[in-house]
Amino acid sequence: MMSYNLKKRRMHVIKLIFLSIVAIVVLLPLIIVLSSSFKNESEIFDFPFHLIPRKTILGNFEQLIDTFPIYIFNSVKLTVTIVLVQLVTAATGAYAFSKLTWKGRDFIFGLYLASMMIPMQAVMIPQFIIIRNINLYDSHGALVLLGAFTAFGTFLIRQFFMSIPNTYSEAARIDGAREWTIFLKLLLPMSKAVLVTQIIFSFRFFWNDFFTPLIYITSPELKTLPLGMTDFVREQYVYWGPQMAAALISIIPVLIIFLFGQKYFIQGVSSSGLKG
Repeated sequence: MMSYNLKKRRMHVIKLIFLSIVAIVVLLPLIIVLSSSFKNESEIFDFPFHLIPRKTILGNFEQLIDTFPIYIFNSVKLTVTIVLVQLVTAATGAYAFSKLTWKGRDFIFGLYLASMMIPMQAVMIPQFIIIRNINLYDSHGALVLLGAFTAFGTFLIRQFFMSIPNTYSEAARIDGAREWTIFLKLLLPMSKAVLVTQIIFSFRFFWNDFFTPLIYITSPELKTLPLGMTDFVREQYVYWGPQMAAALISIIPVLIIFLFGQKYFIQGVSSSGLKG
């Protein structure tokens, strides 16, 4: 019995050591960004590297004061808008694909999922022509329109809706409830976990999206935070200190969203059929 307990403790210690090493490896880039944001340019590239700055400076953050508040505002406005629009389109689409019976439903849903297999490079030029022809180029409306629909989000929420027994909706219909009532007052309150999961996925993607704003935004006052970070990239030199400070600021909202929604995130992924 003693040997069994000793072996179990050893295995527990080994697991803790392994997980600690993995955690350090995962957090190391974030730690380096945090450290470098308070260093001057020359100290960032010191060898050997040291985490604690010899002289802590705030100059890197001071260089962000003039332009980055508008970049942060644009990113918050766009990300929140797109996430809310996606939540509406994904949830209503998921309800139609899971709880309503209509001809060709599964076939159309299959085509919708197949759209995820098309690389962005294949549709980039047609999308650009459409956006330009409807006079949305160099506007936030272009980014909202392009991000309004999500096949993955529809699939995620549909899988959760499928796990809810149809007896609930059938009983509501017998009581005279309409489809919108069933959707808004019955299914959505039961789906907080998967909705928060979709919010986290969408928020992380659009908050960090660089490529799409790069194509459709040219005016400095419309830049998002990832696009604004290129202000410190010059042809001959990169200002790494302000870059690290801007990167640190950009990480904070994603961490906050994930920490507050972590419980729902785990529940939503585990109950939406993604585990196999």
